[in-house]
Amino acid sequence: MTEEAANQLDLPTDFGDWEAEYRALVDSCALIGRVDRGAVLLTGDKPAEMLNGLVTNQVAAAGDSGRYALQLTAKGRVLTDLRAFPTSVGIWVDVPRAGLQNLLATFSKYLPPLYARFEDASERIRHLAVHGPRAPTTFEEALGAAPPTEHLGVNEIAGLSHEPVLVVRNRRMGDAVELIGSEASIARLAADLLPSVRRHGGRLAGARALEVARVEWGVPLYGVDMSEDNLAQETGLEDAISYDKGCYLGQEVVSRIHFRGHVNRHLRSLAFLGSELPPPPAGAELLAGSKQVGVVTSAVSSPEFGSIGLGYVRHEIEPGETLRWAGTDAEGSLEVREAPFRARSV
Repeated sequence: MTEEAANQLDLPTDFGDWEAEYRALVDSCALIGRVDRGAVLLTGDKPAEMLNGLVTNQVAAAGDSGRYALQLTAKGRVLTDLRAFPTSVGIWVDVPRAGLQNLLATFSKYLPPLYARFEDASERIRHLAVHGPRAPTTFEEALGAAPPTEHLGVNEIAGLSHEPVLVVRNRRMGDAVELIGSEASIARLAADLLPSVRRHGGRLAGARALEVARVEWGVPLYGVDMSEDNLAQETGLEDAISYDKGCYLGQEVVSRIHFRGHVNRHLRSLAFLGSELPPPPAGAELLAGSKQVGVVTSAVSSPEFGSIGLGYVRHEIEPGETLRWAGTDAEGSLEVREAPFRARSV
């Protein structure tokens, strides 16, 4: 394994040219170590059924596909988002590091050990992704196996010492193939993938390129764009919610909002006007006249779209409206967008 391939597992801000890394992610392929992810293994007699009672989406009958879901408080507030993958050893729960402790606390309180046990495997499990339109071809060329085709489709390949490594297809930010497994296996696979990535015009990419792409695709990040301050439907993550499954923690609030009411604010994409101005800081107020109608949660400088971001906006503010933003030392104007800057398929 090359030192360069090994170092990418630590995910620096960039590898010397973040804009080139960004272009590779968007136009060809980029190899990225996802150190921002945690991993929890559920085992026992009924792990999927027990998890089903704690999250917003249907995971008990997932088959060979993963499920995206939210974990909520009893009052419908977001504790974390997560992905649940069926495997040969149990249910792998992939979770952002910012939401890991909330997940573990909920499991400790509500999971019955008679039917499901959990292990925080975040320190021994690593997560690697090939992002970009050439990701599937790159993966198949390097490893000799086709990745799953459907979004959150999952299968297993053999890692070092024949231990299983999960292969996941993720179409939430364009296209990506993800690998989840032990540190040694993922490091080995990174070394195998890197030459193929480069042959297809790609390269290693760091956190800055990934963050810009995330905002372009309008994907909220737990701990940044959503937290326990948010109701589930404020986030716009409707694909994480099933309205016809059985009971789960927080369901009463989610159902009441869906069938009889609405939330007062929505997460929107934001286009900041004035190319000479840097993006506003997270936490900048959004103003309609003198009235505060929202807040910026993420803001980046995109090589393709300029200064853009995500933020919560009052429900009465229509997409296309122009607002002002005000930070501590600067202010400017912005346009509210209904759709992300890059179209999502999920």
